[in-house]
Amino acid sequence: MKNVIQKYILAFTLVIIFALLAAQVRWIVYSINFQEKVFQKSVTLALNQTFSNLQANKPFCSKMRECVTCDSVRLEAHLTSAGVWEKIHHAIDEELKSYDIYPEYDLVILETDSEKFRAIEKELDNGLYYTKSLGNLIGEAGYELVVEFPSRTKFFLEKTGLMFLSSVVLIFLLILALSYLLRLYKKELRIAEHTKELLNNVSHEFKTPLSSIALASNMIRKKRYANEDKLGSYAELISKENRKLQLLVESLLHLAAIERDEFYYTKEPLNIHEIIKDSVSTFEMIVQDRNGNIIVTENATKSMIYADKLHMTNVLVNLISNSIKYSKNAPEIGIRTVNNDESLWISVSDNGIGIPPKYQKYIFDKYYRVPTGDVHNAKGFGIGLAYVKRVVEAHNGSITLESAENRGTVFTISLPLLTEQKND
Repeated sequence: MKNVIQKYILAFTLVIIFALLAAQVRWIVYSINFQEKVFQKSVTLALNQTFSNLQANKPFCSKMRECVTCDSVRLEAHLTSAGVWEKIHHAIDEELKSYDIYPEYDLVILETDSEKFRAIEKELDNGLYYTKSLGNLIGEAGYELVVEFPSRTKFFLEKTGLMFLSSVVLIFLLILALSYLLRLYKKELRIAEHTKELLNNVSHEFKTPLSSIALASNMIRKKRYANEDKLGSYAELISKENRKLQLLVESLLHLAAIERDEFYYTKEPLNIHEIIKDSVSTFEMIVQDRNGNIIVTENATKSMIYADKLHMTNVLVNLISNSIKYSKNAPEIGIRTVNNDESLWISVSDNGIGIPPKYQKYIFDKYYRVPTGDVHNAKGFGIGLAYVKRVVEAHNGSITLESAENRGTVFTISLPLLTEQKND
């Protein structure tokens, strides 16, 4: 029920964010269209007022009529030399400024029956060209003043620049928020699934030893078996299962320490080869019992590191334990060391079931356990590799993974060498 409510809340939030995005985009489009309409209306009013003012200047109208009607080939030269162009430009500039319009523009006078004017007429609706008849100025029809605004787009961007930029930034932030929300939801969902699996594992791990202890205690209490051998075996069973419970409790305390990030390190100079030897000895009998091998190759000529012995041993124990746990057949485990002047590398390889690529990015997450298919003996709480990564990084190191399904896994740890060795 809780998960369903969370999904509804997430869906509702996504709908709101998408609605905000749609509203923002629509507002930008509306603002640009509005600016376009204001621009067109303002230019039209400015040209009307310009012609109204020029029409009142009779000497100017007479001079302009002479220029326009005398020689169409040299029209531009006549208009310039007579000062007509300058007068028209000045008048238009003044009116455009009154409407807060400053873009550059070009002027040309065309005959209405010319090919060029007919081509321009087809483009009048896009707001790039504006025309005004010269009939009232020169007293003769058939001539139009054409005003072109080639930098109109630049003007719009300057006018709406801040608004447009703020809208783009807001949309970008909304998209980032949406992406973060989705990632956070997926992460929380994954943690919830892992926590559920952890609780199931804990319940299962505790159930068996508790049942065994209860059964043995009940037998002793009822004194069903009077001979000492039977009583001794039950006492041994209780002691054995009690040790299991202690280990489980320690694992849970270990998990809690990871959760709170409470680790304490007592670092000292250590020889990694000795740590490897101690770690391997823990599993030699188990591996031999399964007809497997652990092969250690000590290629590192400098093997001293500055580390916490307990935690570094636990790191190797975890990796070796995983190699055994996830091997279907006889485990073949290889441990190899190499070094350069600055660093030491320890690789732990196996012939196990491997890790599919889609799971590898989660492998160091707390509580995460790769689905193991038919490997039913892969027990645990999913904290081993999270702990390994945490310890390695606390020693200024790093850990990498190479694996392929059914082709084994290689974990490689990189650690800095002891400072004194670097100078040898």
